[in-house]
Amino acid sequence: MTVQERDETGQELVIVSFDGELDAGDPSCEDELQSIVAAGARNVVVDMSQVCFIDSSIVRALLLTHEAVEGTGGWLRLVYTHHMVRRVIEICGLGDVLPQYSSLQSARRGVQATAPPGDIGQEGRR
Repeated sequence: MTVQERDETGQELVIVSFDGELDAGDPSCEDELQSIVAAGARNVVVDMSQVCFIDSSIVRALLLTHEAVEGTGGWLRLVYTHHMVRRVIEICGLGDVLPQYSSLQSARRGVQATAPPGDIGQEGRR
């Protein structure tokens, strides 16, 4: 699902939401991100708060989206809470390029997560 809105400062932003497991077997995530970039979006929030797994194809799509919007002076912000999503991004060495936001509200405001939120049953594990 994709929604366009304005943030507190009046800037336009696009929010796209995904759920479940995202991988190369289902190109809908990559296709959606490409269409958002092609439409000229500058500020993009990708809500993956309901995503429990991503593979390298999704990381690549996110990185390409980041590069495209940053090239226009915009930004990409990722909302995720699942430890497996964080782990894949960390393994790829992209934690600084694709920082974590813990909620849509924090992504809209640009307030990054200070520590990875624990999943239910995952407290203390990293």
